[in-house]
Amino acid sequence: MTNISKSLTLSLLAALLAFPSWGKAGKADAASATRAMRKATEFMVEKVSNNGAYLWNYSPDFSRCWGELEAKPSMMWIERGTPAMGGVFLDAYHATGDEYYLKAAKQAASALIWAQLPCGGWNYMADFAGEASLKDWYKKVAAGYQYCAQEHLHYSGNATFDDGTIDAAGFLLRLYMEDLDPALRPSIDKAIDFMLESQYPVGGWPQRWPLRHDFVHEGKEDYSSFITINDGVHTGNIHFLLDCYTMLGEERVLEPISRAMHCVLVLQGGKPQAGWAMQHKLDFNYSPGHARDFEPRGWAATATAEMIGNLMDFYCWTGDSKYLARIPDALEFLESIKYGPDMVDFFGVKLHEGEILCPTFVEVGSGKPLYLHRDQGRYWVDYNPENLITHYRSYRTIKIGDLKERYEALLAMSVEEATADSPLNGAKAKQRKFPAFCSKGSGNPVDKDEVAEIIKALDNKDYWPGKLPGVSAENPGFSDAPLPKEVISVQSYMTNMVKLINFLRSQP
Repeated sequence: MTNISKSLTLSLLAALLAFPSWGKAGKADAASATRAMRKATEFMVEKVSNNGAYLWNYSPDFSRCWGELEAKPSMMWIERGTPAMGGVFLDAYHATGDEYYLKAAKQAASALIWAQLPCGGWNYMADFAGEASLKDWYKKVAAGYQYCAQEHLHYSGNATFDDGTIDAAGFLLRLYMEDLDPALRPSIDKAIDFMLESQYPVGGWPQRWPLRHDFVHEGKEDYSSFITINDGVHTGNIHFLLDCYTMLGEERVLEPISRAMHCVLVLQGGKPQAGWAMQHKLDFNYSPGHARDFEPRGWAATATAEMIGNLMDFYCWTGDSKYLARIPDALEFLESIKYGPDMVDFFGVKLHEGEILCPTFVEVGSGKPLYLHRDQGRYWVDYNPENLITHYRSYRTIKIGDLKERYEALLAMSVEEATADSPLNGAKAKQRKFPAFCSKGSGNPVDKDEVAEIIKALDNKDYWPGKLPGVSAENPGFSDAPLPKEVISVQSYMTNMVKLINFLRSQP
């Protein structure tokens, strides 16, 4: 071996010793995972963050950035953005004890407090450059819009429950319970007031508040005032208020919780369509309502499954059998709309034991499946299962076996057994705490080879790259520059951080 070769070999060995775990292909340990987490987080906090806030994706040179659609650099995203990042920071803090993560979470909270609207809620996004800049963004979106994100076509000037307010308020409450930082409490109190003021007498909530009726689209009325189940709005609001009762001692939320639980009974359809819709109109029988052009008026399989689960929760909280009474009707409805083997094969879906495949929407009255189509930016709904849109599925998998099993188990219990852990029980309420790890994917099984690859991916980068989602890529933006082949992805960061946190939790 030449002297030059020896020198190179010694240099390589020295490098491997400096980073022992990274130099071993396919290996990972707690130290290397911790280093990778900190490296990626420092990049996100110090290079990507805007005053503690985040969008969804950024071009590697930061010349362009996106939320659901292309955004201005001055903007922040609340939906699946800043609150979710704050939650991952808190998870990382609990996994490592590193105060850097707690500081990052508090920076995200400060951004959210700034973005909170005077009414007490949050929009999907906010703009540090001010309201005029945000209005300008809406105008640009409306002028160049192609498809999907119709909720961003119109500036309403109000707050949304649909992936906005609950995300922000829930994170702030979780962070507040960490150390009772008094700087957070006024914002949480405003959010509680907002939720109580916006609740309808029947117990449901609109999609947006204060109410607006000024966006009539394609001849359809503004749906933002409809009672909203979509995207977990009703469920999320109830659980937020329940957390405020059990963790903050806010007894004023008890009656609104009771009213919201009863609302689920009121909204259920009659046999044979004993299900729920994504939205319910404010007419005399709270009938199903439409939303975006690809969300027609109809009974919804996922909303029905979600509400069945909620009714069982409510029974376990209260012991009131009225919440169990019509669950058989709802299960019968789901069974009545499930696809047979031919359609399961047609859609190419693999079902597991206890699962059924159902249309996303079925027509009110006829019960026919409704299918979603698009051509040159125009949407329509019909009975043809071919040539469907891909950004919003016309069919859904429902775990009906789990619902039936839980229902039968509750019937076999005494009321005392079923309600033993009720959060509405004063003694139990005082014991409730947020889990240490709350982000999506927390507690999932650990794949050590995948963890090693996640760590190794940071050898030559400071971030985990991702791909620009189709909705962002296909809707016109604010630049004619070519779209980047890869992006700095907030979702990639969160997904990989959760996997590394799960790995650390699995270590002895």
